[in-house]
Amino acid sequence: MVPGELIFALRKAFEDFVTPFKYTPYNTDPSIEKTILHTNRVVENILILADSLELSENEKHVAEIAAQFHDVGRFWLLLPENSESEISDHAEASIEYLKISPVFNELDEATQNIIIQVIKNHNKPELPKKDGEAILFYVKLLRDADKLDAWRSTSEYITRKGAKPNMAIELTLSDKPIVTSALSKTIIEGGILNRADILTFNDFLIFQMSWIFDLHFKKSFQILNQKQYIRHLYDSLPKNDSVIEIYRMIRIHVENQI
Repeated sequence: MVPGELIFALRKAFEDFVTPFKYTPYNTDPSIEKTILHTNRVVENILILADSLELSENEKHVAEIAAQFHDVGRFWLLLPENSESEISDHAEASIEYLKISPVFNELDEATQNIIIQVIKNHNKPELPKKDGEAILFYVKLLRDADKLDAWRSTSEYITRKGAKPNMAIELTLSDKPIVTSALSKTIIEGGILNRADILTFNDFLIFQMSWIFDLHFKKSFQILNQKQYIRHLYDSLPKNDSVIEIYRMIRIHVENQI
């Protein structure tokens, strides 16, 4: 069980940890504010999804904690004392932060384990189907909430012409106006993509579009459809048979889910 007062303490612990990153020497990194905003939006999203599923207060608390700390490792990795850490995956770094968090360690062991496993798996290519129904459920919930805000962020970027900073540069991707044919083929055939498959910014956009096939809850599809995130991504892409086919597949999938 997660006592209500502990939720407030965990929210404060997060704010206390990330606030110093808004100032020198970290504030020159534009990703800081974006990550804080993203975290807050993912928390909002996961609570909307939780309400739509009529979860209990305790279940909502577990979901909120997982969302609150799913990306905290991005900040942890910036600390000077962690500059030589062998950890590079931000989910693993988030877990390292939680392991030494006095407030997090006030949770019972079973709840701690669920949250740690959920965070560990939120950014993995495949779902943890062997880790039990509870963990699988919360992973799906967090991944949906995370994707919804990632779509928001990318959609806002591409609808602002001449936006700065350049997202292609941030992602170290080519800005050539093409979609890699091998990547499109993998999506159409239902294969699993890896980060190494993404060579251009347009590849990244169509990769994000393909996330729709890893969305799990009806409310997620309803939000996605209402906000028209996928349409914004599609409209910015060069059109060829593969891109049009992927969009057609996505529209059919969304319509079947809502």
